[in-house]
Amino acid sequence: MQGNKVDLTEYREGDGSDFALWQWDQAMMAGIPEDIFHPFREKDWAAMFEDTQSDSVFNFVIRQTADAQAVGFITLSEVKVKNRNGVIGLAVMDPASRRQGYAHEAMQLLLAFAFDHIGLHKVRLSVHGYNTAAIKLYEKLGFILEGTNRESVFHEGRWYPQYDYGLLQKEWRVLKGDEIL
Repeated sequence: MQGNKVDLTEYREGDGSDFALWQWDQAMMAGIPEDIFHPFREKDWAAMFEDTQSDSVFNFVIRQTADAQAVGFITLSEVKVKNRNGVIGLAVMDPASRRQGYAHEAMQLLLAFAFDHIGLHKVRLSVHGYNTAAIKLYEKLGFILEGTNRESVFHEGRWYPQYDYGLLQKEWRVLKGDEIL
């Protein structure tokens, strides 16, 4: 999938070494949803992207359009055919590539994939309460706050909520100016 700033592509040789290096960035580590961080080796990153035939998990590498350099990844997982929904995960791992509009465009491309290509009715995501940049992005894209898990994330000596957001296909189409299906 091609955008103006980024493309969403398959995993390529060499991506894992970049990801293995960038995973140690403090901002990257702070956004990881797991309680305990288990570092990935290059082969672990490759394994994450290995199953290209799955109908329930779609993993894409986010690449700069200008030079095809990987900057992170975006996923659509837990895709349910009957209920037509899925869960989005996003990480701009390269610290120098943050705040460049890459996450915004990657999300737009993935939403088009989820709603137009797969035909999902709804996508969901979760975000830590201290990740204000991500919250601002998701709300700008039209995501609606659907739930708050109070004091569920401990970060830098404080408790924060985890927010659950959702976006319906018809809401996304209105924001895009398309017809509602």
